[in-house]
Amino acid sequence: MRTYQRGLVTGILAAATVLLLGAGPLSAQAKTTNKTVTYGQLTNKNQYRLGAIREAARQSILQTTKAKSSKVAAVYQVALPTHMTKKATLTKNGLRMPLLKNSFKLTHVTVPYRDLKGKILNRYLPKANRTSKVKTSKMVALTFDDGPDPTLTPRLLKTLKNNHVHATFFEVGQSVTRYPKITRAVLAGGNELGNHSWNHPNFDSIGTANTFSQITRTNRAIYNATGTLPQYVRPPYGNITAAEGRKVQQPIIRWSVDSRDWAYLNTQKDINEVMKDTRGGDIILMHDIHKQSVAAVPTIIKRLKAKGYKLVTVSQLLNYQALPGRQYFGANDSRIAGK
Repeated sequence: MRTYQRGLVTGILAAATVLLLGAGPLSAQAKTTNKTVTYGQLTNKNQYRLGAIREAARQSILQTTKAKSSKVAAVYQVALPTHMTKKATLTKNGLRMPLLKNSFKLTHVTVPYRDLKGKILNRYLPKANRTSKVKTSKMVALTFDDGPDPTLTPRLLKTLKNNHVHATFFEVGQSVTRYPKITRAVLAGGNELGNHSWNHPNFDSIGTANTFSQITRTNRAIYNATGTLPQYVRPPYGNITAAEGRKVQQPIIRWSVDSRDWAYLNTQKDINEVMKDTRGGDIILMHDIHKQSVAAVPTIIKRLKAKGYKLVTVSQLLNYQALPGRQYFGANDSRIAGK
């Protein structure tokens, strides 16, 4: 009887050890949590969604390898999936994507689910990363172009913080290079960063190759400053061709309310223009390089809030569903890029 009891206790202890160490049956069970899926399943065969997966993968490749900014151009040379029948694996930590031979020497990359929110179908995401319907009739997004400015951008960031508001900043690459600390402060304040070209040319007049170079160079500057690639691009003057839109491989963000602050350089006119035209779901265009514009922001925020509007980032307004190859003028207005 004692021999039997000792054997029983030994067996129980051994089983407990297996469970604690993750060996044996538990390990086998954990492996079964991985699920192989096609990109067609993940995206419902939507090519724009597949483009968003590729965009997120580039971010992950750079961060996984802790790449220097000099490798940003190279990440666009990595062969990423274009066919819906290709397969990836849903894992505990994200979407594990196999890679062909590449200069980063990775055989695969795992894209965190947080970076796929709104990009793949909800049923393939953990609940914490799923999108739900948002009421955009009482939401607007403030956006600011042409910074960072060494004096005005910090002043604007303080205004946003004091009013508990976040905005989206579309920055020019050559200014990011001059003032990387301010670019980091934009993100640190809970705001978003977007790409507004290297030195503000009209894309329509420089051609697709030069446009792509402008975008890549600015992506590199922002990555160098912050360790992350910007998700969005806003073309200077709003001009971009269909070919450029395809080549850029990032969502294009336009606007539905133009403050024309650059033309007025008058605080009261800036306020009047924004308040006259803004409706729910709008993207408001301003600039953080004009002191009159920055001075108008506190009153604009106060009056929009008084009308019941919630001021949000572009990602929040678009419910995290902005996709490469498309351009967005507001919450309810998206079109093929360049059209």
